[in-house]
Amino acid sequence: MAAVCRRQASQYREGDFMKTIGMALAALGLLAGPVLADKKLDEALAKAESQLDKGKLEEALKGLQKAVTQAGSSEGYVVLSRFQARLGAPEHMEAAAASASKAVDLAIAPDAKADAHANQVAFDLMRGSGREALAHAEAAVKAQETAAAVAALARAQARLGNAAAALANAQKAVQLGESAATQTALGEALLASGKKDDAVAAFRKAGELDPRSTPARVGLAEALLAQNKAAEAVAVARKASEADKGSAEAFAVLGTALFAENENKWAEAIEQAQQGAFVNPRSTAIQMAVGRLFEANGNLEQAAMAFNRALAVDSSCFPARLALVRAQIQRGNNEQALVEARKLTQDTPKSAEAHLLLGKLLLRKKDYTGALPSLEQSVALDAANGEAQALLGTVYQYNKKTEKAVAAYERAVALAPAVLEYKVTYGLLLGITDDYDLGVAQIQKAIQGGYKEAPAWINLGWIYRNMDPPKGEESVAAYKKALEIDAKSAQAALGLGWALILTRGHEEAVAAFKKAMDSDATTKGEALDGTAWVHYFKKDMDQAKAVLASAQAAGRNDLRLKDAIAKYEEALQKGKEEAEKRMAQGSAGVGRESGVDALKAQLNSKNVSVRTKAAEALGAAGAEAVPDLLYHAGKPDEDWGVRNACVISLGRIGPAARSAVPTLTGLTRLNCDPGPAPPDPKKALEDEARCEDCKRAAREALAKIQR
Repeated sequence: MAAVCRRQASQYREGDFMKTIGMALAALGLLAGPVLADKKLDEALAKAESQLDKGKLEEALKGLQKAVTQAGSSEGYVVLSRFQARLGAPEHMEAAAASASKAVDLAIAPDAKADAHANQVAFDLMRGSGREALAHAEAAVKAQETAAAVAALARAQARLGNAAAALANAQKAVQLGESAATQTALGEALLASGKKDDAVAAFRKAGELDPRSTPARVGLAEALLAQNKAAEAVAVARKASEADKGSAEAFAVLGTALFAENENKWAEAIEQAQQGAFVNPRSTAIQMAVGRLFEANGNLEQAAMAFNRALAVDSSCFPARLALVRAQIQRGNNEQALVEARKLTQDTPKSAEAHLLLGKLLLRKKDYTGALPSLEQSVALDAANGEAQALLGTVYQYNKKTEKAVAAYERAVALAPAVLEYKVTYGLLLGITDDYDLGVAQIQKAIQGGYKEAPAWINLGWIYRNMDPPKGEESVAAYKKALEIDAKSAQAALGLGWALILTRGHEEAVAAFKKAMDSDATTKGEALDGTAWVHYFKKDMDQAKAVLASAQAAGRNDLRLKDAIAKYEEALQKGKEEAEKRMAQGSAGVGRESGVDALKAQLNSKNVSVRTKAAEALGAAGAEAVPDLLYHAGKPDEDWGVRNACVISLGRIGPAARSAVPTLTGLTRLNCDPGPAPPDPKKALEDEARCEDCKRAAREALAKIQR
């Protein structure tokens, strides 16, 4: 069988039809017809073909069956099985499978055994399980490593989700003997690997080698669908179904293509797909096509029935299992979906889709640590999936691996330039790592490309107010644009408040912070913190302290502001001039950052000085800064100055940083000796001294935390 059950999932993406249908059908990937050694068989086959063309099906079948029975050879039953499979009814398909099995029983010579087993693989993939197909394919290769045998192995491996092995064997099959069949197998493996453009080329080559090849036409239609070329796919699939009335796969891919071209053609589409299911009800691929069409039309119960019919034939059918997991998600049963997704990754460890689905579910649960290995594995298996790269970038950021997050989003943008959301996030990450101008450029590209959602302007506002020097007016304008788009956006209102602090729009800033609280109660702590800073700048210290106390009660313990107020009041006793100097020092950078969150972001700056200053400032932020300080303190490749600043800040936080004890204890045991003959003796001595400083700071921090 040419395409595979597994491939249906490879094109499943949420959104458009191909994201919903995920169609990749299996044409009957039968081997190229042999040059028959038995002249009588050759003549019988030619006569049967002629009779079939004239509509004399019964005469054609009886004549060929008689010749094959008389010959009693494996070769004859291979020929008979292929002929029967073309006749387009369940009873003929059953007879074809029986003939294929008989061919295996009669095979004696190694090449005959290889061909017979390879032929049987086609029927396994069409009406049986992937495991059966793999067993027969391995038997074919064991008998003799022919092009047909290796191509059969590639198809079976693709069915079971091992796209990498399938591609390697398909390429080997072409080297052993180029034919329409081996090129079709190559096309399937390429499509299973996500290489849709290369797959189209392989299927076109197969069609050139055998213009009448139904598998080549069906495969080409699938690959064109993967390229979102639905109209061309319809034309190719229609030609396949008209030329081969017995091809269930041709009807099903035609139905899929019709719906992909125009959702209003659902009735015609399901009619074509169900015609395929009537011809071959035991095809997992065809049942999946029917199920996807019902799913796309909202008929979830009928869709589930089709998916279960596929699993009844092949319990290992990956896309059917994947579809049922997604059905559980649609019904809100996320916990059970997570259990099944874990099983999928265990059963199909080489499946990028399985790991991607598990990663998505864990990300939905905000289990960023758990999602990371799943998404890394998905990308390792399919680096060309832009969605997987973007999700991996998101998880990297939550795991404080900003540089890796930037690289992942850069790949996502390159792989899926039409997905403007990726540019918006990529731009923000560039801003976080100090590439402000590049970040702004990416977001503006998204806006110019038609992105009209508030996040683009929120991210722009953040970058503008965190530039050095900041662009306060531009930041205010960006946040106001975001609020025009989404008046209830608490993040836009918060950002506007901090940006207005930059431009000294104090009253308007207070209003913005209030709007944030009204829109989302969870922002109360930060909004009150911002309001307290406004009172600080207005030199109303009593009000600043009162509002700061409310912010602390709401979970925002801004030790930095508390420190600034105390030092201002102390300086005020020495005179107004001294107080003004103190205020300038205490307010440095406020408004450029959204409180502690931006300081955390600055820990990922490319600039060592910025990272060091952020680490120092976070010592006043309390417990909420501990995870970030802890990460950078224990990061082996981090600058010693930054690590030391993080350690000192952890000590400053005191008992609230108790979770840092294991890491700090480890730092006290560092081996600072550079060893004999270091490459750069001078740098080695400097690093040794800084390492010793860090060990000393860790001991002092432990004493403060454990007091």
